[in-house]
This record gives sequence, C-alpha cells and structure tokens, in this order.
Amino acid sequence: MADNVILNIYDLVSDQQNQSSSDEPRHQLSGFSRMFVGLLEPLGLGMYHTSVDVGGFRYQFGSTLGITRTSSPIGGGDSAESRRYVPGNGQYRESIILGQTFCNQKEVNSIIQHLRESNFGGDNYHLAHRNCNHFSETFATALVEGGGTNVRLEKFPKWVNRLAKTTSSGMSRDSEMACDVIAEARMALECDKKVGWGITSAVKKSLTSVDRSKKKELTAKQKEALAKLKSRSTK
Repeated sequence: MADNVILNIYDLVSDQQNQSSSDEPRHQLSGFSRMFVGLLEPLGLGMYHTSVDVGGFRYQFGSTLGITRTSSPIGGGDSAESRRYVPGNGQYRESIILGQTFCNQKEVNSIIQHLRESNFGGDNYHLAHRNCNHFSETFATALVEGGGTNVRLEKFPKWVNRLAKTTSSGMSRDSEMACDVIAEARMALECDKKVGWGITSAVKKSLTSVDRSKKKELTAKQKEALAKLKSRSTK
C-alpha cells in the first residue's frame, strides 16, 4: 500500500513575533540565520523550515540534533507533538503532498540511517549549503524513488529554499558541504548496489545526450550510399 509523502512548511519569523514559550528541546537557528530573518522579513522575503511526513512519522533536520522523528497528524498539518523539534520561531504555513512511496517502515529507517551517517548529522548543518530544506527534498526524493516504481517526485517548491540559494551565490561553495539532492538520495537508497533502480534525471539526460550523438553518426553503409548519391548528382 502506498503512503503519501507530505512536505510541511513553517514560516520562520523574527523573535519579536515569536510567541513560543515551550521548554522542549528544539532545532535552534544560528545567530547568522536569525539575523537574516530580521533583515529580510521587512523586505517580504521569507525563510522557511520544512519537515517530511511518511508512515505516521515526521522527519526533520536541524543544526543541533541532526535528523529527528516525531509522530505526525494524519494528512500533515500541525500538532503539539509534531512541533517538538520545530525551531522556536516557526509558524505553521501549509502541507503539500509531494508524491507517494511504497517503502515500508524498515526501508524508511534504512534511508534515514544512511542520510544520518553520510552528511546529515547535526554538525553538518549549514544555512546555505545543507539546511532542513535540503534534507526534506533529499529524503522525499529517496522515498518516492525507493519503491522501485516509475513514479517521479513532484516538483519541490523552489521558493522554500530560495534564500539559501541566493545566499550561497555570494559565498564560496564547499564541495564537501554542499548538498547534491539527487546524488545523496541515490546513496541513501544504495542505488550503486541495485541495478536499474532510481535512474535520475541527470543520468537520463546524459544517456539521452549519448543516444543523440550516436544517432548523428552515419554507419559505413550509410556513408557509402551517400557517396554514391553525391557521385551521381555530379554526373
């Protein structure tokens, strides 16, 4: 049975607007991140926290605790339990169905473990190169690809991570820190050990370009026939 893969989006507001008084442990924004919230909010530019729901659980990534899991409301949304690791200044905005997965809980746990052991530990967090939105997109991609079906991940909303992309454009790009969503989703699925699994758009593109280049090359017989036609046209 397929499960919906749901993206939950929270607005990160300035401290002045934050009404949270919970003492629960939370993913905390760095001072640098909070500075951006304060500066960009008056300009109408948003900063967002996201999480992914699947199989009755909610998964998210933060700077201190890394990947965490709570129970989730049916169909996404917000609840006291699901907010446990949301940054203190997060306000629920909406939930979006990104696609479906046929992964069972054991497979979901395996994907999370691979992500946690690779580049999504708490110490790996970076506002521009590896934040909660990078995790959400990577995890969701792995989930939808992981069932071994031809179902593709629906378009992840670009505006959710626009601030990170804008910020990173003016910063030096650390290749070891920067998140490669598709490549890391494939690694979490151990695609290198599973022939034919999860061929990405990037791989498809490269295969297509190879196929096209091959089509442009004439065979020996075609070249010979073409030469004969040219010789006849000159007589």
